[in-house]
Amino acid sequence: MKILRLLLLLVFVFALTAIVAAPGWAQAQGEIAVLSSSYENRFPEELVFRLEAESSAKIEKITLFYAIKGERTSAYAYPDFAPDLRVKAEYALKSNTQKTYLPPGSEIGYYWLIEDVAGHRLQTKEAIFTYDDIRFTWKKATKDGVTLYWYSFQEAFIQALLDEAMAGLERLSAEAGLSYSNPMKIFVYDSKGDMDPALPPKSETYSQQTVTLGVRLTSQIMLLLGNHPEVKETVVHELSHMVIHQLLEGPFGDLPAWLDEGLAMYAEGKLPERYQSTLNSAIGRDELISVRSLSSYSGDPSQVTIFYAESWSVVKYLLDTYGREKMAELLNVFKEGSRYDDALQKVYGFDMDGLDAQWRLSLGLKPRPSPQPTAERRIVPTLVPFGAEPQTQPTVSPLTEPAPPSTRNEPKTASAVPLYWLIGGGALLVAMGIALVATLVLRRRT
Repeated sequence: MKILRLLLLLVFVFALTAIVAAPGWAQAQGEIAVLSSSYENRFPEELVFRLEAESSAKIEKITLFYAIKGERTSAYAYPDFAPDLRVKAEYALKSNTQKTYLPPGSEIGYYWLIEDVAGHRLQTKEAIFTYDDIRFTWKKATKDGVTLYWYSFQEAFIQALLDEAMAGLERLSAEAGLSYSNPMKIFVYDSKGDMDPALPPKSETYSQQTVTLGVRLTSQIMLLLGNHPEVKETVVHELSHMVIHQLLEGPFGDLPAWLDEGLAMYAEGKLPERYQSTLNSAIGRDELISVRSLSSYSGDPSQVTIFYAESWSVVKYLLDTYGREKMAELLNVFKEGSRYDDALQKVYGFDMDGLDAQWRLSLGLKPRPSPQPTAERRIVPTLVPFGAEPQTQPTVSPLTEPAPPSTRNEPKTASAVPLYWLIGGGALLVAMGIALVATLVLRRRT
């Protein structure tokens, strides 16, 4: 028996040596080693990612994967480096161009995939950081998941602004049945000059001729011009858009413009006098824009005030007549990807022309003689052109390039080449066979 035990021990040592000697095992223990991984924030121009790594075989390929957390898109890039046993790689991601725009306050996640000529591959764990506007030292005030960031205003002003924002959200919840689930960040800038570099890029002429009061960059990030007289109305308006788009997040959610803007105007409370006056005048002259035409933005500055006023009026009619439960149902139908007419028909029993007729009757007007043609939808920003009225906000898709299918779902750990494990496994099977034969021989002898 002692001979058998000794033989089995030798077989085990042989098998273990075969497995450990296999390149796959060594790679899993760190055949490719990351010496350093870092990033540099150069807001608003770019983010620079850096990597230093080494391997026993020449490193021939490095891929950087990155994404804005909470968004549905991701991207990848190939940094420049000289293939060698020890390499340094660097990639500068432009963060404020027409192709790629990263909103300040975004949570950025990134990781590296490193490959050498021997077939070893190492995918690092994901690192996450906040892409801050580093030009300013920010303070913050938070209430119920809504955080205001500021750097120059008095704290009392910020608190009043936060209170106004929360009151608008409460109105939206109580009267329209809409509530938010994800935290929201609001960055309050002191001047147009401070805020412009943080906005999505526009032409120099456009920037000189327009003033952006507030903009919803994502469903969780807003930029706000704090020194404008209408800042309280603006923060409520844009927060409403954020809530609505949180509810509609998904590949199919899309709203007609009158519903999106009407709910945001409704959250502000009482319709401002200039809007009410314009609405009354249009009713008196029977010159209302049809609901179907309100489904898209005209882009005509002379139509902005009546567009907002009518959108508010249509939403108020639906809420007053059919209640908040029907409104919540309508938004859920839109989230599923329904067409405008089909969604209204399913929830209320009429399409946009039918809504237009019912709404006009509620205002003391007769239905239109014939439906109006559908205009193509076009998103324009929430701004105040000099001498004009506010328009609406852009929805930004910061990253549009998907990760390659071959690596998108790979685990974020070191991966070994299967052939090496087959070698080690085969050695183990051979050793076990030897042990079995030895056992049978010994039994025959006894």
